[in-house]
Order: sequence, then C-alpha cells, then structure tokens
Amino acid sequence: MGKLQQQLEEMHIRIAEMASHEETLVKALSDALTRLDEQLLADVQAIASDHEARRITILGELQGLASSIGMFQVSRSPAAAQIDHEAEVAAYIPSAGDWRQATNNIRDDHEDAAQGGHTASAAPRPLFPHEKRSAGASVPLSLIERRKRAAGA
Repeated sequence: MGKLQQQLEEMHIRIAEMASHEETLVKALSDALTRLDEQLLADVQAIASDHEARRITILGELQGLASSIGMFQVSRSPAAAQIDHEAEVAAYIPSAGDWRQATNNIRDDHEDAAQGGHTASAAPRPLFPHEKRSAGASVPLSLIERRKRAAGA
C-alpha cells in the first residue's frame, strides 16, 4: 500500500508540473495573439489613413476638373475638404441647370408633338451619307417605317 501511495504522489507532482507548463504555454500564446491583434489594428489604421489621404487627393482633383469645366463655383483646399465632408455635399450647386426642369421640357416637347403642334425647333434631321431622300419626301423616314420597309411590309 505504501508503494501505491508513493506512485499517487508522484503522479500528482507530474500533473502539477504539466499543468504549470501548459499554463505557461497558454500565457505565451495569449501574449503572442495580443501582439498580433495590436499589430493588425495598427496596420488597419494605417491603411484607413492612407485611403483617406488618397480619397481627399482624388476629390481635390475632381473638384479641380469640375471647376475647370464650370460645374463647381467654389474651389477648396484639401485641408478644408478634410475638415467637413457633409458641408461639401450640401454646398454643391450645379451651375449647368436643373435636371427636373430638363425633364419637364422633354415632357412638354412630347406633349406638343402628340397634339400635332410642331415647334420651330423641330427641323428635319440631316441625312446620313448612305440615305437618299426621295423627290417627294421632305422628312426622313422614322426608324419604324424603315424597319417596315426592310421587312417588306
């Protein structure tokens, strides 16, 4: 019985040593993962700041291009663009016209054409080189009429 007691004590000692060794390994793994997490966070922050800098540069170039063609009325420095992006979107006022008004103009033109009223600006289109106008026709054929003729109808 004394031998069994001695073997049990040896096993307890070995188990305690193994637990201590594994605890050290788990702590080392935890420290390594923490370092990797911190490095990954730093890398992501660096990538985000580089992206933001490139985005601001591109935005500045686009604003320069737009101002050169007369779309933007206010030019801003990249530092001002970085400060307030929402005010920049709110400050955009196109100088070329309003698309809603253009849509209404198109609708009005279609309504005039449907009622049979032709405006002075509705001149016949010029002919392409391959088209030949017949002697009696003053207006080129519509696409539908050309398709009908091509189909033999």
